[in-house]
Amino acid sequence: MEKLVVIIDDMPEYGRRLALYLNACRTFPYRAVLFATAEEAKGYMKTDGVYAVVASEALEKEVLEVTLGTKVKLFRLSENKDRGDLFLLYRYGSVKEIVRRLTEQKEVEKRIPVLGFFSPAGGCEAELLSREIAKRLGRKGKVLYLSLFPFGSCKRTGEDGLSEALYFVRQEKDGARVSLQHLLRYEENMDSIGPVRWYTDLDSVAKEDIKALLQSDRWDTEYEAFFVAVGAFDRTGRNVLNCCDSVLVPVWETEQGRNIQEDFRRQLKESGETKLYSGMLEFSVKEALGQVSEETFAEAVQKGGEAIAGSCGGNTKADAGTVGSVG
Repeated sequence: MEKLVVIIDDMPEYGRRLALYLNACRTFPYRAVLFATAEEAKGYMKTDGVYAVVASEALEKEVLEVTLGTKVKLFRLSENKDRGDLFLLYRYGSVKEIVRRLTEQKEVEKRIPVLGFFSPAGGCEAELLSREIAKRLGRKGKVLYLSLFPFGSCKRTGEDGLSEALYFVRQEKDGARVSLQHLLRYEENMDSIGPVRWYTDLDSVAKEDIKALLQSDRWDTEYEAFFVAVGAFDRTGRNVLNCCDSVLVPVWETEQGRNIQEDFRRQLKESGETKLYSGMLEFSVKEALGQVSEETFAEAVQKGGEAIAGSCGGNTKADAGTVGSVG
């Protein structure tokens, strides 16, 4: 089935020209379609027929409303260049560059998917819940579990843990890779690295640290996914979660739990955390006889597994061959 790239722009003439140029490009693997509003495109978002939405920054929040909970990628049309943001398209750039940005996500170069976990409600159950989900995902394919909770439920073994892993990757120079195999713990259906030595070791974790730690060529063992559980929504937590393809978010089925999640959603949206907002995978936490129900784990594993599968792609990179500017 031919996948769609939906264009929603507050400059309709630009959007029309962009759709024409993309569809005229022989190597563009999708079909571009133009909609006037996000509401018009809403019905398409719930199917597997849409690969991505290209939307102007002015309409970003409107588009987030209809893409939340889907696998659809969101690219933003901007009048400012930002080479560091893979999901930003420079409005006045060449068609070739726009096509490259839209299609380079297919060139996954065997990148291992990163699935995050964060509970806005907090609580000591959150880390235990994340570990159990990781173990159950590991039944389908090997998982490396990393806990970025300041106080871990699983004790450090000897001197080895996440503090040492971060230290090692920060010492690397000239692209050299340090093997971290000696830090691994081998648990049921998953591998893991012990927690940090001191909670302050999490204060200065940057995106670059996490990206370096999760380089697929660092690990001798082939993993189906990295599972990264975050304990706090501070600067470090946001840095880590923004490195994830998707983030599992438990919603406790109580009035308080739903209120917390609603407020978390609102704050993400209003603060501009668009990547986190669109990549959030909510699942309901229900209890049975005082324990988390099997229904809860089944939903989390299903959504997590689908996200992992959806993050894997082919190795083809399109060459647009068109150099003119759309604008």
